[in-house]
Amino acid sequence: MSSVRARRIVLSALLAVIAGSVGTAPVAIAGAPAEGDGMRITQEPDVALPQRDLEAELLGLRLLNCTRTGGWVRVDGTCKGRATGTYSPYLRPLRLHDGISSLVAFGWASELVKAKVCDHVIPGLPDLQVRLASAGFLDTSFGENLGCWWSDMPPHDVVIAVHRLMQAEKAYDGGHWRNMKNPGYRSVGIGVATVAGRTTVVFDFYGG
Repeated sequence: MSSVRARRIVLSALLAVIAGSVGTAPVAIAGAPAEGDGMRITQEPDVALPQRDLEAELLGLRLLNCTRTGGWVRVDGTCKGRATGTYSPYLRPLRLHDGISSLVAFGWASELVKAKVCDHVIPGLPDLQVRLASAGFLDTSFGENLGCWWSDMPPHDVVIAVHRLMQAEKAYDGGHWRNMKNPGYRSVGIGVATVAGRTTVVFDFYGG
């Protein structure tokens, strides 16, 4: 992806990650801002309600499990070497956690896309541990990957682009890659929210 496109409309794609478990501080990972410089857009939040894209969420699960089982996601979203352990060690696929998807991941994706923020924390709103616990999910092993695309692109294509940015972190063992390949996680909640041409994708990994 060219540097021009990556910065379209302030930043077209931002990534952020919480890796690990209880007490892990969020680490911002993005194409342009330095860590901690406030992954935020200054415009007023939109009043339109975010829309959920269930097909894009299922696509996110397929791509995630392609990479998790040792395959590699191509630019068109197809999987090369699924379940072979060819490109990384084989791990069991994650199951989709419907409860976390509906009650936690999509809710957070909606908050982010409305506020034009790409981060794990918005001042005044609960952090990931509290969001999970408030929905009844108390396992202490959890993590979060998220990606934000702030320009017109179909959610299907955003999910592929976000996944491939995270997958590329294999080269330096980045936080998104470690979450995808963490053997301690057994399930994942996925939320894809769109509004006004922007899309946010949230992956909430869970040990239960």
